Amino acid sequence: MRRVFVGGVVLVACLSLAGAEALVIAERGKESDYAIVMPANPSPSHHYAAVEFRNFIAAATGEKLSVITHAAAMPQKAVVIVDADVGGDGDGFRLKVEGGRLYITGGCRGALYGVYEVLERFVGCRWYSSWRTVVPRRDRIEVPADLDETQTPAFAMREPYWYDVLEHPEFAARLRVNSRSWRRLGEKYGGDSYRFGGGLGSCHTFNTLLPPEKHFDAHPEYFSMVKGRRMKNRTQLCLTNPDVLRIVTSNVLERIRKDPGAKFYGVSQNDWYNFCECPNCKAVDDEEGSHAGTVIRFVNAIAEAVEKEFPNAIIETLAYQYTRKAPKKTKLRHNVIPCLCTIECDFAQPIDKSPFKENIAFRKDIEDWSRLTDFLYIWDYTTDFANYTMPWPNVYALQGNIQFFRRNKVKALFEQGAYQGRHADFAELKAWLLAKWMWNPDLPMKDLLDDFFAGYYGKAAPFVRDYFEAIHKLQAHCSSHPNKPLLIFDPVGSSVLPDAFLDFAEGCWQKALDAVKDDPATSYNVRMAKFSFDYLRLERSHWLLDMRESRPDVPRVDVRDLAQSLLDRMDEAKDIRLAEGDRSALVSDWKKIAKEGISQHRSGCGELEERYISISHRGRWGDYVDDPKAEDGRALKLFNTHFEWCATLSMGKIAFEPGKKYRLSARVRVEKERDGEAFWAGVYSKGALRGRGGIEPRTKDVPDGEYRWYDVLTWTPASNEYFWMGPGRFAPDGMSAIKGVYLDKIKFTLVE
Repeated sequence: MRRVFVGGVVLVACLSLAGAEALVIAERGKESDYAIVMPANPSPSHHYAAVEFRNFIAAATGEKLSVITHAAAMPQKAVVIVDADVGGDGDGFRLKVEGGRLYITGGCRGALYGVYEVLERFVGCRWYSSWRTVVPRRDRIEVPADLDETQTPAFAMREPYWYDVLEHPEFAARLRVNSRSWRRLGEKYGGDSYRFGGGLGSCHTFNTLLPPEKHFDAHPEYFSMVKGRRMKNRTQLCLTNPDVLRIVTSNVLERIRKDPGAKFYGVSQNDWYNFCECPNCKAVDDEEGSHAGTVIRFVNAIAEAVEKEFPNAIIETLAYQYTRKAPKKTKLRHNVIPCLCTIECDFAQPIDKSPFKENIAFRKDIEDWSRLTDFLYIWDYTTDFANYTMPWPNVYALQGNIQFFRRNKVKALFEQGAYQGRHADFAELKAWLLAKWMWNPDLPMKDLLDDFFAGYYGKAAPFVRDYFEAIHKLQAHCSSHPNKPLLIFDPVGSSVLPDAFLDFAEGCWQKALDAVKDDPATSYNVRMAKFSFDYLRLERSHWLLDMRESRPDVPRVDVRDLAQSLLDRMDEAKDIRLAEGDRSALVSDWKKIAKEGISQHRSGCGELEERYISISHRGRWGDYVDDPKAEDGRALKLFNTHFEWCATLSMGKIAFEPGKKYRLSARVRVEKERDGEAFWAGVYSKGALRGRGGIEPRTKDVPDGEYRWYDVLTWTPASNEYFWMGPGRFAPDGMSAIKGVYLDKIKFTLVE
C-alpha cells in the first residue's frame, strides 16, 4: 500500500506486493545482512541520518549495521539514504521498499526526518524531552514489504519556542523542528532555511533601523506625533515621511549586504502603541480602515527596493496589537510576509471556538490577512508569561488552534512558550505535542496523550493524568463564559481553581510519586511536573495576606517544608524560570518562609511589602532598590523611561472576607522633575475588562522626595482583579514629569 501524506492528509494511492514478506532489518543475536548506504558525497545531514539510524537500531537490538557510501558496490540488502527533494521545502521524505531494500529519500532535512519516522513507527523509539529518550528492547526490527509513502509537513516553518527544544538542536531535529530560532541548527541537522538576518529579527525593529536617540533632536518629524506632539520616548516612526522611508530603506539594504544569506529581514513596529497621528499618517490609516495601512505601504516600498538588489530576500512585518486588522485597499508585495499575533486571545479553548470577543475579532482578522498573502506567519502564545510554573490548562486548545491556522493558509508557525527555563507547567508535554501537530495537525489527541504520559511518567502516568484531566476540566468550565478567558498573564491558580481541588490534586501527585519511588529518572520527571502544583499550593496555603477571621476550608500544609522543597527542586534542575519577568523577589520570599515560616494575619487591616509586587521588564522599567526612607530600607522604584503599568499584584493572592469592602492605600514617594502627572495607580478587573477605580496625582500636589500614604480606591475585591501602578504618563512633548517613583508598601483596610 502506498500512502502519501501532504500536510497531514493521508491519501491511499495504490496497493502493491500484497502478502510479500517483511524486510527484517536487524535481529538480536544475529549479524544483520543489511548495511546503511549513504550518498556518494553525503551532506552532513545525510551522514548524520545514517549514524542516527545505526545507533538507534543498535540500542534496540544490540546489533550494529555497517555504514557505506554509494561509491562502494550496492549490497542486495540495504537501507539506502537518498539525497533528493520530495517536497516540503526540503523537509518532506519518501519511504519505499523495493527489491529487498528500504529507501529513505529526502532533501536537506527530509532524509533525517524519514529516518526518525522509521525509528518511531517500526522500532518504537520516542524522544519526549532532551533527557527522556525511550528505546525499547527489540528482538526483531521489521519493515513492511509494501511500504511506500511520502510525507510533507503541514507548515513550512515550525517553531515550538520552548526552552528544552531551543537548547538542544539534536532534540529539535528528532521532533522535526526546522525553525529559524535554533541558532545551533547547523548543517548536521539540515541547516536553517528560515533564518532572520542582518540583526533584524521577527519583531520590533523600528528603533534599530532609525534610533530616536540618534535622530530625534535634529528631526522630531521622523517620529510619531501623538496628541499633536512628536514623541522621542516609546515612539514609533512617521511612516509617511519620505526621509524616514529613505533612511530605513538604506539601513535595511546595508544590513542585508552584510548578511545576504538569510531568508527573512524584519521591519516592524516597536513593542508598544503610540502610532503616528500626523495628518498624513492618519489619512492613510483612515483610508485603509487600519493602522496597518501605513505600515504595509511603508514595508511594501522597502521590499520593492530590496528586490532589485536581493530578489530572494523577504521582508517580514508585524500584524500586532494596533496593526492586527488587515488594510482594506493595499495588497502585500510578493516578497512581504505579515506576522499575525494572537496576544489578546483566550487560550482555554481553540480560537475558532471561544466566545471571547478578542477571539471573534481575531477570526475575522486572520481571514482578511489570508486573502492578502500565500505565506501567512502566525505568532501564537502557549504559556502564562507572568507565571511559567503556575498551572495554565491550555492543552486542549492546542490542536484546534493549529488546525485553525492550517485552514487559513498559515505557512510559518511560531508557538511561543516558556523559552527561558525548563519545567514550566507541563512544558515537556506541550512542546512535544506542538511539534507533532505542526507536522501533522490531524494526529489524534488521545493517542498522543496516552503515548506521552506512559512514556514520560511511567508507572505514575495514571495519577498524573487524573490531575491533568481534572484541572483542564475546571478551566474549561470557567472559560465557557465569554468574560472569563484564559489570558497569557493570568494567575490561574488564584482565580479559577477552588480550594477543594487542592486535596484531590495532592492525592494524585502523592500516588504518582509513590508509584515511581524506585525509579530515579522517572521520579525526577514527576517531581518537576509537580512543581507547578506545589507553587500553587504554597501561594494558596499561606496567601500573601489573609484578611479573613478563619479559613477552615483550606487544607493545612507545612509551608516551611513546601517552600524548601520548591527551592531544592530549583537547585536540582538549575534552569527553572518562574516567569518571563524577574521573580527573584518571590524566590527570596520562599527562602524566608523556609527559614521562618509565616505568621497568618487575621484582622481588619494588613500591609504588604514591595517585594510581593511584580515588576515588568525589571531593570528597564523599574527595580527593587535600597531606600533609607522606606520603613524596611527597601522599595520598588519605577523609572521615568515609560508610563506602563509595570508594578502589579493579583487580588487572587489576597484572602478577603467575601462581599466586604476594603480600602487600598499605597505608601509612595515621588522625586519631582517638573509639573505633570506623578504616577497613576488603580485596580483592573479582567473579568469585567475594565478598571475598578484609581488615582492620578500630579507633581504639584505631592511632596518632593518624601513618603506619604495615598488612598487608591475603596471597593469589593474579586480574585480576577489586580492592583497596578506606573510612573506618570508623559506630557505632550514626550517627557516625564518625574525622576523616579518609589513604592514602599500597600495596605488593605476593611471598611465597616
